[in-house]
Amino acid sequence: MRQSSGSSAATSVGKAPAASGDLIISARDLRFRWPAGDCDTIAIGKLEIRAGERVFIEGPSGSGKTTLLNLLAAVLQADAGDLTVLGHDLTRIASTRRDQFRSDHIGFVFQSFNLLPYLSLIDNVLLACRFSQERRARIVARGTTPAAEAARLLARLGLDDPAMAGRGVHQLSTGQQQRVAVARALIGSPELVICDEPTSALDTAAQGAFLNLLEAEIRDAGATLVFVSHDRSLAGRFDRSIDLAAINHAAGDGL
Repeated sequence: MRQSSGSSAATSVGKAPAASGDLIISARDLRFRWPAGDCDTIAIGKLEIRAGERVFIEGPSGSGKTTLLNLLAAVLQADAGDLTVLGHDLTRIASTRRDQFRSDHIGFVFQSFNLLPYLSLIDNVLLACRFSQERRARIVARGTTPAAEAARLLARLGLDDPAMAGRGVHQLSTGQQQRVAVARALIGSPELVICDEPTSALDTAAQGAFLNLLEAEIRDAGATLVFVSHDRSLAGRFDRSIDLAAINHAAGDGL
């Protein structure tokens, strides 16, 4: 695996505004192999996504979807190739700076939501601001506070029932937990929102309601959306779809 470069070679992780239509993700000859693997999990010759796009990436289980998202979100670092996200070369940023870049600029909705069960709804949402001064600054620049913005997002997502306020998230339904995860991803207006199979546990009606809410928030925030799923029936809701199997030429099984 490629080693992280030191701070002197690391790319700045400051604010990286992108005008609509600008290239926000660019990958060339991207390769990744798990340390114990015998072959690559990701081998993508070219991938481009522009600012403001809503992109659906489809692929069966084991096709490398989650691994690709973790590369795009700077959770993992590529072994070879070039990967630029929001103008930053993620193959050359040291690990600690990758963490801060992700906190400041990327909202991630995990398949398992990754909520803290002992925290309330609003405190789970506010975690994103506690890790990112930039997110807090964007909220304050709009004349509000992180707590007020968290409450606004939860209300917009239908989670403003006073009876829920003091509950831990473990007391919520799957659909409600999912909406808390979306609010946490969106708070502070990250430029890129990544969703990993967020509708896999929902029935058809709940899927539609969730996607309507997600699309409205993404549109209002002016963010770019990368949404991964094995469910091809969802593809028509997005600006375009990418078949991961068609661009990922890795010989091995992915995750």
